[in-house]
Amino acid sequence: MDYYDTVASQPAALRHSAAQVRSALSAADLDPWRSGAVGVVGMGASSFAGHALVDRLRRHGRPAFNLDASTVMELAGRALLADSYVFTSEGGRSRETVEAVRSLPAGARLGLTNDPASPFGEAVDLVVGLGHGPDSRVYTIGYTATLQAFSLLATALDGEDDGDDLDALPAQVDLALKSLAGRAEELAGRLTALDSLDFVGRNASLASASEGALLFREATHTATSAFETFQYLHGPMEGLSGRRGCVVIGSERELSLASFLAERGIFTVLLTTEELEDGENLAVVRIADVAPLLRGVLEIVPLQLVAGELARRRGLKIEGFVYSQKDTKIPA
Repeated sequence: MDYYDTVASQPAALRHSAAQVRSALSAADLDPWRSGAVGVVGMGASSFAGHALVDRLRRHGRPAFNLDASTVMELAGRALLADSYVFTSEGGRSRETVEAVRSLPAGARLGLTNDPASPFGEAVDLVVGLGHGPDSRVYTIGYTATLQAFSLLATALDGEDDGDDLDALPAQVDLALKSLAGRAEELAGRLTALDSLDFVGRNASLASASEGALLFREATHTATSAFETFQYLHGPMEGLSGRRGCVVIGSERELSLASFLAERGIFTVLLTTEELEDGENLAVVRIADVAPLLRGVLEIVPLQLVAGELARRRGLKIEGFVYSQKDTKIPA
């Protein structure tokens, strides 16, 4: 699907996906995933989304680890890193993810995918279809639907109420899409002259920082990097300059970091739940104060909008990859 149409279609797609995932989980035997350490596994955007699920599970006492599928694949069964696994492959054809699934013993390999009939769907022990419909070439609805599915899965596994209001989410996304359209054009204008962007966040927002950096690389061909907030304080910001900006996501240590950078002439975009004013080098985008995992959906939507506008300004069509690799996907 067209990038811009897919971004706009997310409220309806999320509503449909939630119904599909709820139905699949209610019919599933989830006992193998209800105890012990869980490994959350994926590649690319799926891997980045995993930071949010790991944060959600850990906050309620569950040992959880985010793992690249390539790491699991390379171990090839020589070491079991967890007691059970949650794999994600939105299209179901990521070669490393499928090989990682096949390298592990049967019995505790749950998979989330938009194509249950894919090689990935056939390899896992339990497959849950995302059911969000077609996606754009640069991951958009697939990413937000995955976060939503993680919310449903986490509650199904541990029975904890994290405050997620999935019924309200589509309307919140719709409001963000409509209210931030003009802001996205303004921010794209400020970002056009920059050579690179650092994306910074932590806990569940590390998912947004990581996916934001990937999104801008793929859609706008901007050089980007992603960092955990406290790691960023230990040296990575030394590469910043007047032509290198920063996107900071969060409402705690991130606030003083954003102010610090802006005061030193670094154009900084701050995505936060706090009500703050813009500054000369600081652009504040307020995010609704919802539970952390679903807040990740509302954090990525403005970045999707800004990436789309920046691509337009640069004359780029978001419809494919310049440097596609033939061995990353299993042929359809």
